[in-house]
Amino acid sequence: MKSKILVLLVVSLLAGCASLKSEGSVSFRVECNVPDAAVLLDDVPMGRVSQWAKPDRFIRPGFYRVEIRHPNYYSHFEEITVAEGGSALVKAQLHPLLD
Repeated sequence: MKSKILVLLVVSLLAGCASLKSEGSVSFRVECNVPDAAVLLDDVPMGRVSQWAKPDRFIRPGFYRVEIRHPNYYSHFEEITVAEGGSALVKAQLHPLLD
């Protein structure tokens, strides 16, 4: 149980660090019809869409595999490359799973 809490704490800290503006960082936003869907960068959970919809979130320049995931919807996958001084916007329209 303690190891799960530690892992969650580390992931939360990493997500927070990724969102802070630092030298060379680029603006990253997500627009999605499911605000409580999860945002993953290179398979690392980064928080919810609602947190990344704001214009004041930042990541380092580079190549990323982006996944927008929710258990009741088909996932959205996208690859992005962001250069220093640039910005990225991922637009995802999630569709409900079929019964």
